Amino acid sequence: MKTANYVDIQIGDSAEVSHTMTEEDILAFGELSGDFNPLHFDEEWAGKTMFKGRIAHGLLTAAFISTVIG
Repeated sequence: MKTANYVDIQIGDSAEVSHTMTEEDILAFGELSGDFNPLHFDEEWAGKTMFKGRIAHGLLTAAFISTVIG
């Protein structure tokens, strides 16, 4: 994927990024951020939430913006 400089982005532009989160992604981000919330690591606990299972860290998903804007 070609990255864009933020000054070149215009209203109406779009981009798409696809990545399947892995166990390694979640663990590495937990270690980096210090966020070991059971929502990300404990399937039984997370299964009782409105998400019905584990989810990736919000900031981990947001970090993929650098894939588009390098």
